[in-house]
Amino acid sequence: MAHSEGMIIDVLMGEPVPMEVMLDDLSTVRIVYIGELHTVARHHKVQTRTMRSLADRGLKLALGMEMFPAQQQSVLDKWQRGSHGVARLKMDLGDYWTNLADYESLLLTARDLSIPIVGLNAADDLVKKIARKGLEGLSKAERNAVPEGTDRVNPLHDRLLRMKLKVHRAFKDKSLDRIVLAQAFRDETMARTLARFLNSADGQDRIMLVVAGSGHMNYGFGIPGRASRLNGLAYRIVIPSESGDLVLSEEEKRQSLPLNITHQDLRFIRTPIADYLVVTPLKEPKHPEPVPNEVTLSTRR
Repeated sequence: MAHSEGMIIDVLMGEPVPMEVMLDDLSTVRIVYIGELHTVARHHKVQTRTMRSLADRGLKLALGMEMFPAQQQSVLDKWQRGSHGVARLKMDLGDYWTNLADYESLLLTARDLSIPIVGLNAADDLVKKIARKGLEGLSKAERNAVPEGTDRVNPLHDRLLRMKLKVHRAFKDKSLDRIVLAQAFRDETMARTLARFLNSADGQDRIMLVVAGSGHMNYGFGIPGRASRLNGLAYRIVIPSESGDLVLSEEEKRQSLPLNITHQDLRFIRTPIADYLVVTPLKEPKHPEPVPNEVTLSTRR
């Protein structure tokens, strides 16, 4: 039941299960969401091991990643056809995602196994403009790039986001409406990109593994809920626990405020956070104190 990346818990069964049991289940759906905290190495190991294990079963896979904007798919395709390392890909993308080296094993494994890598994310400059000015501040061309339905946010997701966004010092005493809308724009764009790929000639017989921050998929909010609305395909969510592994940089500490979210605070959701959790024993500090919540910190772009 336990392996080097942690013990697997079937959340609906409420029991630990062997990895093979989880893989049996993941093999039956079209989309497998695997969450992460972007800088936790153990999470990337979970993703790589899951992908390789499913490929070893002879399944046709695709790897959809938050770390790449959809409009730079041609850059990603060129890298996949070549033999350059991840450092070259990072350079060609213009430093879009600053810790891309942490995904080296995942990316090289996908390339070695001929698994298509699909960039899912929205254009970062447009996300930032929405966060600053809202939809009303966009040009006509920019508005046309915002998918219909972006502004329809699940009320429970909206409440959760507003709770967690309080970690940002810059957002203190400010309206969060545009920040929530920017997150929704990312989620809707990623959902539409993966739905479009799975409906394409190359994707229609593949299982797509979606690698993104856990905040884009927890409780089925974000990408899963939006993608399900588009194509109704069966999916599963796998979330590695934080288990005290998150380490903030000094700059992140300066940008954040202490935030303590309790069990009671989250009871309004009443749905499981995922189908499977990959859990390691909690690393408790000697003097516990509230720490910034992981979901809203740097996206490492």
